[in-house]
Amino acid sequence: MTEESWTHIHDIALVFLTLAYSTDSNLSDEEVDAISAAVRKWKPELSDQDVHEIVLEAASVFFESDAEKEFVQSVRAIGEALSVEQRRDVLEDVMRIAEADGVLLNSEQNLLSILASAWDIKATKERLLDETSARLENDPEWSVMHDIALMYIIMGHSADGDLADAEIKAMIDRLGEWEPDLSEEDLRGILRTALQYYGQSPDKEDIQDSIRAIKEALRRSQRLIVLDDLITIAKSDGDVTDAEREIAESLSAAWHIDVRIAY
Repeated sequence: MTEESWTHIHDIALVFLTLAYSTDSNLSDEEVDAISAAVRKWKPELSDQDVHEIVLEAASVFFESDAEKEFVQSVRAIGEALSVEQRRDVLEDVMRIAEADGVLLNSEQNLLSILASAWDIKATKERLLDETSARLENDPEWSVMHDIALMYIIMGHSADGDLADAEIKAMIDRLGEWEPDLSEEDLRGILRTALQYYGQSPDKEDIQDSIRAIKEALRRSQRLIVLDDLITIAKSDGDVTDAEREIAESLSAAWHIDVRIAY
């Protein structure tokens, strides 16, 4: 596939593919057909064969290249080439694909948020979530934000069995980067809930559940940000300890982040 033959329809198809693949790391024939139907509206004059080829070409790039890099490039290209109204239409198509099975998974909601933020159409995402009849996979008491907060707490508590004011402030600041629309009180509420859970002495498997949830919900670049958050928290009350270093390295491996961690 040459760069000259790649079009914005391919970019749109690649975004749809990312959504479909993120749910179960699989792409069925039914999903390919659904994506082809969604792509068709953008080029109604194309034949079924042409549309199918576009989807397959996008899939080939997605699977045979760096999928995350290709996704980011397609999202950026769509944001630069399409009007606000067209970007809203793409997001609505993404929503229709996501809610087709009656459930909006956390990973799907996360992707919607990424697209809405990148395309400066957050209000559209909120409207779509308000209007959907699909069941949201959000536990009102626990979300991936709580999983992230739990990792913060584990890192901050590992050095001396206590949380310093500087560490708590760093946690609130970093949580705020993930959800800028939340108030400080809301952010403290998330941290408080995670602290209460941590106070119940969750076992190793419970902690692994949160580690897996972060891996499944966040893209690699976002997992790298969480890791950077943890190093910042570790440094907030002094030097990084051996225990904190071990936690960071363990999470780096669990989240498939093959990078050299600077302390």
